[in-house]
Amino acid sequence: MGTPSSLSRLAARLGFLAVATVGAYGAINLLLAFLAPLTQGWPTLGVTALAVPPMVLAMVYGVIPIAFRFGSPR
Repeated sequence: MGTPSSLSRLAARLGFLAVATVGAYGAINLLLAFLAPLTQGWPTLGVTALAVPPMVLAMVYGVIPIAFRFGSPR
Protein backbone atom coordinates (compact mmCIF):
# COMPACT_ATOMS: atom_id res chain seq x y z
CA MET A 1 0.00 0.00 0.00
CA GLY A 2 1.20 3.55 -0.69
CA THR A 3 2.36 6.12 1.79
CA PRO A 4 0.22 9.19 2.51
CA SER A 5 2.47 11.36 0.34
CA SER A 6 2.22 8.96 -2.60
CA LEU A 7 -1.55 8.75 -2.16
CA SER A 8 -1.90 12.53 -2.13
CA ARG A 9 0.34 12.71 -5.18
CA LEU A 10 -1.86 10.17 -6.95
CA ALA A 11 -4.97 12.14 -5.99
CA ALA A 12 -3.41 15.34 -7.34
CA ARG A 13 -2.52 13.62 -10.62
CA LEU A 14 -6.01 12.19 -10.95
CA GLY A 15 -7.49 15.62 -10.26
CA PHE A 16 -5.27 17.15 -12.93
CA LEU A 17 -6.23 14.39 -15.36
CA ALA A 18 -9.96 14.83 -14.73
CA VAL A 19 -9.89 18.63 -15.13
CA ALA A 20 -7.67 18.45 -18.22
CA THR A 21 -9.91 15.82 -19.82
CA VAL A 22 -13.12 17.75 -19.20
CA GLY A 23 -11.47 20.98 -20.33
CA ALA A 24 -10.10 19.45 -23.54
CA TYR A 25 -13.47 17.86 -24.31
CA GLY A 26 -15.28 21.16 -23.84
CA ALA A 27 -12.70 23.17 -25.78
CA ILE A 28 -12.64 20.88 -28.81
CA ASN A 29 -16.43 20.66 -28.97
CA LEU A 30 -16.83 24.45 -28.77
CA LEU A 31 -14.16 24.92 -31.40
CA LEU A 32 -15.67 22.35 -33.77
CA ALA A 33 -19.14 23.83 -33.28
CA PHE A 34 -17.76 27.25 -34.19
CA LEU A 35 -15.91 25.90 -37.24
CA ALA A 36 -18.73 23.64 -38.50
CA PRO A 37 -20.50 26.27 -40.64
CA LEU A 38 -17.19 27.41 -42.11
CA THR A 39 -15.89 23.95 -42.93
CA GLN A 40 -19.00 22.21 -44.16
CA GLY A 41 -18.03 19.72 -46.84
CA TRP A 42 -14.31 19.87 -46.01
CA PRO A 43 -12.37 16.63 -45.63
CA THR A 44 -11.55 15.61 -42.06
CA LEU A 45 -7.85 16.42 -42.51
CA GLY A 46 -8.70 19.99 -43.52
CA VAL A 47 -10.97 20.56 -40.53
CA THR A 48 -8.36 19.08 -38.23
CA ALA A 49 -5.61 21.27 -39.71
CA LEU A 50 -7.75 24.34 -39.02
CA ALA A 51 -8.76 23.22 -35.51
CA VAL A 52 -5.37 22.19 -34.11
CA PRO A 53 -3.70 25.62 -33.69
CA PRO A 54 -6.53 27.21 -31.67
CA MET A 55 -6.95 23.97 -29.71
CA VAL A 56 -3.28 24.01 -28.71
CA LEU A 57 -3.61 27.65 -27.64
CA ALA A 58 -6.73 26.82 -25.62
CA MET A 59 -4.94 23.96 -23.90
CA VAL A 60 -1.69 25.83 -23.17
CA TYR A 61 -3.21 29.11 -22.02
CA GLY A 62 -6.56 27.96 -20.65
CA VAL A 63 -7.17 24.34 -19.78
CA ILE A 64 -3.76 23.33 -18.44
CA PRO A 65 -3.30 26.35 -16.12
CA ILE A 66 -6.78 25.72 -14.70
CA ALA A 67 -5.99 22.02 -14.28
CA PHE A 68 -2.80 22.90 -12.37
CA ARG A 69 -4.93 24.76 -9.81
CA PHE A 70 -6.83 21.55 -9.06
CA GLY A 71 -3.85 19.23 -8.88
CA SER A 72 -0.23 19.42 -9.79
CA PRO A 73 1.08 16.35 -11.61
CA ARG A 74 4.54 16.80 -10.04
